[in-house]
Amino acid sequence: MEDYTQEQALVDINASLDSIAICERVQAIAEADRSEDEVGDLFRNHRHLVLKMAIPVFVENLTADQKSAIDAIIA
Repeated sequence: MEDYTQEQALVDINASLDSIAICERVQAIAEADRSEDEVGDLFRNHRHLVLKMAIPVFVENLTADQKSAIDAIIA
């Protein structure tokens, strides 16, 4: 397995911005009002963020605002 590089972390951070936006959008909808697609979107994007936060290089390259946004989602 290749080492996870800072360059890969930066690419993944950009992708994670989409996951943050999706999670925030769906979390703003009352659970009872979420469609099946929205529930799936939330599950997949939440899991993506949890997995990325387990990678130290990824976390080290986040801005304070990005880390706070992700922490608020995965808490």
